[in-house]
Amino acid sequence: MLFVSLAIVSIYAVFILTCLVGWLRNRSFTCNSVQKTDITLSLIVCCKNEEKRLSGLLASIEGQIKAIDEVIFASDHSTDSTESILNAFARQYSNITVFATEGNGKKNALREAIAKTDSDYILCTDADCILPDGYLNRVKQFLSSRLPDLMIGAVKYTDDGSTFGRLQALDFASLAATTAGAALAGCPIMCNGANLAFGRDVWEKAKGDLVDDERSGDDMFLMHSIKKSGGTISFLKSPEAFVETAPARTLADFLEQRKRWASKSRHYTDPHTIAVAILVALVNVSVIISIAAAFCDVRFLSVFVLKLIIDCCLLIPFLFFSRQRHLVKFILPLSIIYPFYTILTVILSTCGRYRWKNQ
Repeated sequence: MLFVSLAIVSIYAVFILTCLVGWLRNRSFTCNSVQKTDITLSLIVCCKNEEKRLSGLLASIEGQIKAIDEVIFASDHSTDSTESILNAFARQYSNITVFATEGNGKKNALREAIAKTDSDYILCTDADCILPDGYLNRVKQFLSSRLPDLMIGAVKYTDDGSTFGRLQALDFASLAATTAGAALAGCPIMCNGANLAFGRDVWEKAKGDLVDDERSGDDMFLMHSIKKSGGTISFLKSPEAFVETAPARTLADFLEQRKRWASKSRHYTDPHTIAVAILVALVNVSVIISIAAAFCDVRFLSVFVLKLIIDCCLLIPFLFFSRQRHLVKFILPLSIIYPFYTILTVILSTCGRYRWKNQ
């Protein structure tokens, strides 16, 4: 059993080191103050009952509104004051549009919003996010210089000062690190709809592949469609281009979020994403077994220690780059509990529905 566990972790090491090489070989994207952008860009935000979370996003957009050609807010049958807040904001600027969707769900909202624009590129974020200063200009310059079919951007959690929030932020950073490393290595396996841009022509070809049976996952299914068709996918590596969002408030909310993320994986068709998901599951099971077996044979601790060292090789440089170095001290405790709740959420995602947007 020890040999099998070490073999699995060794395969995992190859994957992580591949991500690390991809990360290190690519320089951070730098904006040029005199560079002209010859593309048009529309920011799309789909909202549903977001009255308590919109203020941060609107404030972050307001400071850079001139850098974007158009902003479109799609209200997905909101029953609170979301639309009133958005309409009041839109009245201040000529390049903002707010509308109520006809269909239901985020994917329909996305389709309806994009249908209202003829911009060359579409940039997406979520209503509970905050865009960093200069972000819109940075994205536009990146798209103009690279002209990718899909741009994957980075997302991180805001620091709420709590231990629970920081453990979530570290967990999320580990996902973001592998997302960045894999994409920069030329084999994207994940993306996040809170920081995602794509060409309009590409969208027209891929919009039918969003798997409407799943309420979420528009970002991943879009990426898989573009990847399958041979489209170019680029990662925006820049410490100034991290979109921020808040961690879950409660453990129940956290588990529901992870169940939602895991549940859509049953529809994945991308072989690389599937292979990595299986590998990570096997590694976590191996670590759990090894921790239990270590009470009888201390040599089994080598599995846990080896995985910890491997993870640190990618995670620590990413934390320093993303300006989250304060999270380094949480790596050890998270490494102990991570395998248990990861396998738990996989099991829960197969046993029932998840709760999202109070549905």
